[in-house]
Amino acid sequence: MGGPNDEGWNRLKAGYMEIFEDIKKGKIDRLYLFYGEEGYVKEQALLQLSQALIAPELKALNYQVLEGEAVSSDDIINACETLPFMSDRRLVVVKDLPALLQGQGRRSNIDEDKLKSYLANIPPSTCLVFHCTGEVNKRKGLFTAIGKIGKAVEFELLKPNEIVTWVRSTLKRHGKQMEPSALKYYVSIAGNKLEDIYNDLQKLAVYIGDRDVITRADIDKVVTPAAEYTVFQLVEAIGMRKADQALVLLHQLLGEGQNILALLALIARQVRIVFQCKGLAEKGFSAGEIAEKLGIHPYAVKKGLQQGRYFSAEQLKAALTECLKVDYGIKSGRIQQRLGIEMLIIDMCKK
Repeated sequence: MGGPNDEGWNRLKAGYMEIFEDIKKGKIDRLYLFYGEEGYVKEQALLQLSQALIAPELKALNYQVLEGEAVSSDDIINACETLPFMSDRRLVVVKDLPALLQGQGRRSNIDEDKLKSYLANIPPSTCLVFHCTGEVNKRKGLFTAIGKIGKAVEFELLKPNEIVTWVRSTLKRHGKQMEPSALKYYVSIAGNKLEDIYNDLQKLAVYIGDRDVITRADIDKVVTPAAEYTVFQLVEAIGMRKADQALVLLHQLLGEGQNILALLALIARQVRIVFQCKGLAEKGFSAGEIAEKLGIHPYAVKKGLQQGRYFSAEQLKAALTECLKVDYGIKSGRIQQRLGIEMLIIDMCKK
């Protein structure tokens, strides 16, 4: 249901679209860094880059991927110095280089000074892309060097208003639309990962067939709510001191294959949102102002304000502290993962 050249994609952040516009015009640099949480658009950019540089039948000969943890500076340099075969250019992709990632420099096999010196001398026949799925460390010298010599493109997650615009325009292009109330509901449960949203829209389009309008009933039958939405419900159950209900929701998330540490982070994030909403509301900020200030969906603010009634500020601070303690205990091996998060929820329900 549409790619980077479709109308819906033009609604994305300007920083996203610049790389696609450059590729379309043939303005392709020798050096890029792709990073940020929006993985789907990042992969689309890499796909477009490879298609622009290399004919499909020659891809196996001119597209080389190096895994960052095992690669050395010499490996990268040798890959870049290799001449393309029956093609004007070749593409070298280095994935998750530890020398670029937050807190992972010690695992790197890279001679950073040697690599930084080489980056300005990449041959015109090579396009080198550092592709990061993890969080990058912008203070590292290699990050700075890439930004000065080539282009560092950050793929940020879309904000709720951008998701609304993108969904509406993408559906319109394909002759579909959502009822306004259904669109508001969908964005509240969909999360902010564009790949998941893209897949949802495809499923909804198939489900409604010849009908033009998607309803809330359609969404409820086809769409699986994002983990964030279920975490809203989980924190609300904790606030109402309903441990049994909270544990049912936790087990539902675990049954869907959610990572326990990721869930712990989502619970902590929601508790933090409740704390922030409560504090700002007490200072006289309206719901709309809070949403704008925190950069979150109005639905999240609504839930945060509702849930704030169940907790005092001190209880929320204590809950955040407990989340951090359990996170540390699990990562250090002192606490078994499932038991740790279950005991956390039970404990929060008692306070």
